[in-house]
Amino acid sequence: MSALRVAPAPVSEATDAPLPPGPSGADAWRWMLKFRRQEGPLEVLADIGEQYGDVAMLDLPRQRLAIVRGPEAVRHVLVANQDAYRKSNQYELLEPVLGKGLVTSEGALWQRQRKLVQPMFAKRHLAPFADHMAAAAGDALDTWERTRGEGERVEVASEILHIGLDTVGRALVGHDFRGRAEEFGVALGEALHEAGAIGRSTGVAIGQYLPGVKGIQQAARTTHPLRWRRGVKAADVLTTIGREIIDDRLRNGHGERDDLLKLLMEARDEETGEQMSREQVLDELMTFTAAGHETTAHGLAWMYYLLSQHPQAREQMEQEVDAVLQGRVPTAEDAEQLPWTTACFQEAMRIFPPVWHVQRVAAQDDVVCGHLIPKGTLVFVSIWSTHRDPKVWPNPAGFDPRRWLGDAPRERSRFAYLPFGGGRRICVGHGFAMMNATLLAAMIAQRFRFDLVPGARIVLDPTVTIRPLHGIPMTIHRRQTAAGEAAAAPAAAA
Repeated sequence: MSALRVAPAPVSEATDAPLPPGPSGADAWRWMLKFRRQEGPLEVLADIGEQYGDVAMLDLPRQRLAIVRGPEAVRHVLVANQDAYRKSNQYELLEPVLGKGLVTSEGALWQRQRKLVQPMFAKRHLAPFADHMAAAAGDALDTWERTRGEGERVEVASEILHIGLDTVGRALVGHDFRGRAEEFGVALGEALHEAGAIGRSTGVAIGQYLPGVKGIQQAARTTHPLRWRRGVKAADVLTTIGREIIDDRLRNGHGERDDLLKLLMEARDEETGEQMSREQVLDELMTFTAAGHETTAHGLAWMYYLLSQHPQAREQMEQEVDAVLQGRVPTAEDAEQLPWTTACFQEAMRIFPPVWHVQRVAAQDDVVCGHLIPKGTLVFVSIWSTHRDPKVWPNPAGFDPRRWLGDAPRERSRFAYLPFGGGRRICVGHGFAMMNATLLAAMIAQRFRFDLVPGARIVLDPTVTIRPLHGIPMTIHRRQTAAGEAAAAPAAAA
């Protein structure tokens, strides 16, 4: 890549720390135009870090954009001096889908909701969730047995998204979204895609400065009216189904259900005794569905893509699953006995992190790794380039699950790996997501394997999450036993 002119580093009156290095003027705009390409955001984050270091800045008219990567800088922004930063208004683009849930809310509302929700993901609740997940996954895999021919071409990302929604739905609300799981899944994907596409455009950033425009949602409606309407229409489908589910519980009670919706509706503030309103329950239900479904499913899809290129790692996973499960349905306790399976998923999320960046805005002047971040600067915490930082990860583009075994994880900074974010706003359900992914991967490995279609070109689509733009075309194969017979469906534990 050709060298760009490095902007001078002026000294602030408030501190002797210089501004971060980076392009300015026409050079900065060239970077932003590159950002608009299909895989441009990921290329910009990687190239900026490689060329300018762990803290860099694009100096644009009306807006400074700082890009930080690496454990030290990331820890500073997300933990050590987190009170100097607030959430970017980009998250408001997700409000039609997620309402004022944990992802989008701030301040006292976020603190109250986090306090109410966090106990729901304690280890004691994971066992019944795991049973729901395994039942849903088993039903889906039985359908594969009946409907998928040996060697049939399938689009793995879509297949895993469907199973992922079934498993999350069973754990969250006890069923498949009132028989509308497919409609729900399509609407969720479209709503998140449109919000992400608007958010990465330069048009919405510029639109906020147009006369009469107040806030990023109005800028989105002004600069991307069709995308905004499509996203809102899809979000309306989700909230309609969600309200129907909640209203059904309000009328008929929980019965024998032991799911997250029950916990949400029964949660009480320890100090006030207040429960969540119907709309707050809806917002958190949509948040957990979107987060649990999108991150886990896309992480698994990328794992199968990588395993198809590393058959020895895939075979080791199958051997581990066979040895531990002995042909039965896995339980929550089994997830901890499958280290290689878990490591394969962790490594897939390192290479293709579902959440590829976190945005903050400097609420006051700050100094990060010796560089001034002025008040009002938009800060991109680059998870993508942190996960590929050669100072931390030898052969960073290589797939190597051994990175997650033994003492290796403890020897790295925990801010070198952030698939669920970091700091006090780390995903509250990350333990739930890891268990879900490990159990689903194990159940699939008991019966099936996937091979990438020769010549397939995989294009990354970085919107809200990193998804494959045109899917991942693979062929599905039934695993064979030592006797040459197809592996049988797992049996439930006695």
